[in-house]
Amino acid sequence: MEWGKFSQKEIEMTDVSFESGAEAVKLGEIGHLKITESGYELLEYDRTKILSVDGFDHAQKKWSYHPGVLNDKVVIQDAHTVNFVNGTAIITPLDKKDIIISRNGDEEEIAFAFPNVRIGSIIEYKVKILRTSNLYASPWRFQNSIPTISSQLFLNLATTADYKTILKGKQLNRKYGGKKNNKRWELLNIPSDNVIKNVYNPDDYREKLMYQYTSARLYYGSYYSENTWNGFRKLINNDIQKSKKGADFKEIANSIRNGSTKLETLRNTVRYLRDHYQWNRHTAVQSFNLASEFLKKKTGNTADFNIVLEEILKVKNIQSEIAVNSLRSNGRIIVAYPTFSKLQTLVNIVEIDNGEKLMIDAATSQPDNLRFLSLNHYNYIVLGLEETGDVFTVVSPPLSEFISQQNLTIEDENSQVQVTNRSTGYFNSGDFKPQIFNVFRGIQTNENTKKEPDEWQVNNQTISFENPANSFFVIENPLTKTLATILVEKDRDYPIEIDFPFLTTVILNTKLPENYHLESTNFNRKISAFNGALQYLQQVELKDGEPLLTWSLLINKTVFETGEIQEYQNFTSQLSAVFSEVAVAKKVK
Repeated sequence: MEWGKFSQKEIEMTDVSFESGAEAVKLGEIGHLKITESGYELLEYDRTKILSVDGFDHAQKKWSYHPGVLNDKVVIQDAHTVNFVNGTAIITPLDKKDIIISRNGDEEEIAFAFPNVRIGSIIEYKVKILRTSNLYASPWRFQNSIPTISSQLFLNLATTADYKTILKGKQLNRKYGGKKNNKRWELLNIPSDNVIKNVYNPDDYREKLMYQYTSARLYYGSYYSENTWNGFRKLINNDIQKSKKGADFKEIANSIRNGSTKLETLRNTVRYLRDHYQWNRHTAVQSFNLASEFLKKKTGNTADFNIVLEEILKVKNIQSEIAVNSLRSNGRIIVAYPTFSKLQTLVNIVEIDNGEKLMIDAATSQPDNLRFLSLNHYNYIVLGLEETGDVFTVVSPPLSEFISQQNLTIEDENSQVQVTNRSTGYFNSGDFKPQIFNVFRGIQTNENTKKEPDEWQVNNQTISFENPANSFFVIENPLTKTLATILVEKDRDYPIEIDFPFLTTVILNTKLPENYHLESTNFNRKISAFNGALQYLQQVELKDGEPLLTWSLLINKTVFETGEIQEYQNFTSQLSAVFSEVAVAKKVK
C-alpha cells in the first residue's frame, strides 16, 4: 500500500462485499510496532473510504496522551483527503493549523478533521504513537468499528526483556496460533466489531494483538514482575494485611445496629459506610494505611471500602470473602493470561441467610437493593483471595422476574385490556419498558407505577384499541422481542453472554362473549435445555369457564462456552418455530 496511490477497485468501491451497507471501510492499515526498554513506538498508516453520509464521523481523528509522562506522545506526520473528479485525483492536504490540541488536567488531546470530505472520499493519515506501556499493552486492533479490507502489523523487538504476544480473535488464532516467533501478522476482509453481539464487552473477542512481559528485572517481586494469578493473590493479600494495621474495626462494627437477619445486618453495614465515607470514584485493588487515610479522612477507593466491609462483617460473624474483579467495561479476566490490567477492583462475596451469596461492592452497592449490584460487576469470574479456596469463582447476577397479568374484555363497542405488571431486579432499571410484553399493542390510555415490599415494583396499564368495535383479535407471542435479543448467528464460534438471568411470565385472561371463539390449535408446548436452566412453557387452559393463556420463559444461565453453543441454538430454534404460531379470538356469529 503506497501513500497516495490507489487501485481502480478502491476508487470504484461503493459497498463492502462482506458487510453490505457499511458507512465507511478501511481499505488498508499498516502498523510498525517497536517495543523498547521504556515502552513502545507505533507508526500507523491508515487508508479509509467514506461510503455514506453516516461515515463522515470517521473523517475525524483524535488521540490522548500525558505530556508530563516520559515517552507518552502522539505525532501526526501526514494526512490528506483524496476525491476523484472525472477520473482525476484531487488531493486536499491537512493544514497544520487545523490540528487542535486541548488540555484537560494532566491529559492532552490532539485532534483534527479531514478537509473537503464527501461521499466517495479516500482519507489517509500517518501518525506516530509513543507509550510508556512496556509491561502489558494492546497496541493493535485488526478489527475496527468499520469493516477492514487489510490490516497488517510488523513487530520489532528492541529490548532485552522476555515477552510473549497474545492473539485474541478467531481469525488470528486460526492463522497464526502456535507460531511463537512470528513478527508479522495480516488479516483480510475483517468485518466490523458490530458483528460481535451478545457479549459483555466486544473487545474481549475482537481480532487484536497484545503483548506482555514475562520478566521485568527492574520490578522484581512487584505487581509488574508477577505473571501468575496465585502470585497476584499473594501480593494483594500482603498489601491488605499491611493496610489494616492500627485500624479498630470492632469499634466501627459495634456502632452499627445488628438486624434480625444477616441480610438486614449487611444492609445496615453498607448504609453506614455509604453515609459516613465518600467514594473518590477510583477503582483499585490496593489500599494503604486505612487508619490514617480512609478511616480518618473519610474518603477512599473501592479497595478501602471493601476491606473495611469484610472486617466489620467478621466482627458480626457474617462470612465474606474479598475477590478481585474486572468489570465488564474493562474486559473479562483471562484465566490463561494473568495480567495486571485485569486487577481492577475489589468486591465482597457475602454469605447471608440460608447460604445465599451476594456480590457486594461497599462503595457502590445500594443498601435498599443489595441483591442487584450494577451489571457491570458481573463479568463471569472473579479471583478469590482466600488462600485455601479456588482461584476463580463463577459469578452470575441473581434471577430477575417479570410477571404480567393481562385481562382482555371484549364488548361490542368498548373492548380493552387491563394490565398489571410485577417486576423485580434488573427489570426495574430505568431502561426497561414493560410495554414490550403487552399481548396487544392498542392505545395506552393510562399508566401508573409503584414500589412494593421485597424489591417488587408494580405497573398498571389500561389499553384501548384503535378500533373499539373490532371483532377479530390476533394473539401473538408477547415474548417475541425477548427472543430476538438472545438469538445468535448460525456459525457462532465464541461464547454467548446474556446480560442477566430472568424468568418472564405473561398470563392472558380472555373474557369472551358467547358469540366469540378462541382458536389455539396445538398451543400447549414445553421446551427445555441445560438440565432445566433454560425452559419455555406455553399453555391454554380454562379457568372459571374462560380461556387462560400463559407464556413463560426462563433463562437461568448467562454464559455459554463454545462447546455449549449447539445446545443453546437447538433451544432457540425450537422457540423460533413455536413463536411463529398465533392464536385468534374471533366472532363466530
